Amino acid sequence: MNVVIGGNSGIGAAVVELLAGSTLVVDRTGTDVACDITDRASVDAVAALVQQGGGLDALIVTAGVSPSMGDARTILNVDLFGMVNVLEAFEPLAREGSVAVCVASIAGHVMDWPAETLDLLDTATDLDALTALAENSSMAYVLAKTGVIRQVRRRAKAWGSRGARIVSVSPGVTDTPMGRAEMAADNGTDLMAAASALGRQAEPEELASVIAFLASPGASYITGTDLLVDGGSLAGFGR
Repeated sequence: MNVVIGGNSGIGAAVVELLAGSTLVVDRTGTDVACDITDRASVDAVAALVQQGGGLDALIVTAGVSPSMGDARTILNVDLFGMVNVLEAFEPLAREGSVAVCVASIAGHVMDWPAETLDLLDTATDLDALTALAENSSMAYVLAKTGVIRQVRRRAKAWGSRGARIVSVSPGVTDTPMGRAEMAADNGTDLMAAASALGRQAEPEELASVIAFLASPGASYITGTDLLVDGGSLAGFGR
């Protein structure tokens, strides 16, 4: 079974359109199954459904919130700690050929953090400490997405021992409801898209095609890494 968490809109909805086979669409509302990824019991209930439904083929996690959607604590709790809840709940379901694709962000590539901060991101157990480090919701988003990339890398061996893969994808500015909200917040998102090598934002279908490939047998040797799909945004900024 394929599972798309955050499949009600944006990149997640575009992924649902591309995946072959049985797909369970999970979101807070309006989908096959409702789930709050910040609530471990809620995530465990979804994992149990998948196990009962025949087991895990692909897990796609696009659920998250952007800087304009909450305060620093909310951003970290959803985008990092929620992702950890999902990965911990679904790892026991991983089997030969299973794959998890976690949506991170270009934001996870824009800052270098000291070792002490990286340790907090790797353990992902101290929400209070990480919230204290975040000066605002934008900084919390950068921290959270850095954490997602690192979580994928550090979990790859455990997934590999089950014959499974785990990867992350870091989109640049994308034309989704969340992306448009950030544009409206006038926080520089439009400038990032304009400064990219391609000079535009991505369409959700462009990200979905990359995610669908990573979830396919054609990507069978890709694991424990992040794929930056930013239209050359970092290149445009010279980073």
